[in-house]
Amino acid sequence: MVSFLPSEVLESMSREDLIRYIMILSKNFLTIDGYWFLGVEERYGAEAAIELDRRAWEQYAVSEAKRIKELLEINEGTLADLGRALQLVCFSPSSGVETRLLDGRLIMTVTKCRPQRARTRDGREEFACKPVGLAHLSTFAKVINPKFETKCIFAPPDPRPDELWCRWEFSMKEVE
Repeated sequence: MVSFLPSEVLESMSREDLIRYIMILSKNFLTIDGYWFLGVEERYGAEAAIELDRRAWEQYAVSEAKRIKELLEINEGTLADLGRALQLVCFSPSSGVETRLLDGRLIMTVTKCRPQRARTRDGREEFACKPVGLAHLSTFAKVINPKFETKCIFAPPDPRPDELWCRWEFSMKEVE
């Protein structure tokens, strides 16, 4: 009998295959989230689905941020630290997430939103994901550093440029 352990399989993979695997995991995560959302939406309506999704992502953000913070050995929690951490959130590898520091703020942009693209491809309307994104990203940022403030520049249902899905701004709360 031959057996395999996940660690053995991962250790045998090339760097390129590990990166491809991370992309697959990111897509898989969004796929199960999408199917869950569609099931709730079909049974209870879009409003209920968005509210339940918002609550789930807010709770999930705490665990996700703690694990990434530990992985990256973030202590101080600077805007640069947050920028690095946001590149590792579950959806970032497959969503064209870009982060950049600009005048004491961190700007995060999603260029390829897989859930929204799947919805429009399948003839569904975009869903108003802004409250979900705000819950997830503001909670995530506050775990990295409680002084972070999160602002949505645009996200569905807001008007947006055709090539972008959402944009977020993170800043450090002024010390009082």
